[in-house]
Amino acid sequence: MNKIKSTLRTNYFSKHMRYFLYATFFLSVISCGGKTITDDNYAEIIDQEYPPEITFDEQTYNFGTVIEGDVVKHTFVFTNTGKGTLVIGSVNGSCGCTIPKNWPKKPIKPGEKGQIDVVFNSENRVGIVKKSIDIKANTNPTSVQAFIEGTVVGPEIQKN
Repeated sequence: MNKIKSTLRTNYFSKHMRYFLYATFFLSVISCGGKTITDDNYAEIIDQEYPPEITFDEQTYNFGTVIEGDVVKHTFVFTNTGKGTLVIGSVNGSCGCTIPKNWPKKPIKPGEKGQIDVVFNSENRVGIVKKSIDIKANTNPTSVQAFIEGTVVGPEIQKN
């Protein structure tokens, strides 16, 4: 008799566990729209009818003239002016001297603002400089750029 009760109890829990797992799977598919956002597919998740759009307050920042070795910091502020939710996949500088930091990792709703901090190291960069920051997002086109520019003078020019 105990064996029958044990078997009935096991079948009861197995049946309910199976329903629980089905419900959990179904809810996870519905809540994510069937897609998981990754670094590889964020550009595919573009709402073609209502895509997000990045609009910078200032797309090109001119830092003026600095002495070689100075570090320039700037924060690019932008707004999602599109109708869809903005997801930034990556932000990269055009070279090792231009480092983007602290960009939004969470989705940005239409009308909301975000910012990208950029650090430019002028070491060994004497002359007129223009560096780009490439933002890959679920926008159309999928790549948007901001720029940092100015003039770097060597120490010998500073002494004159």
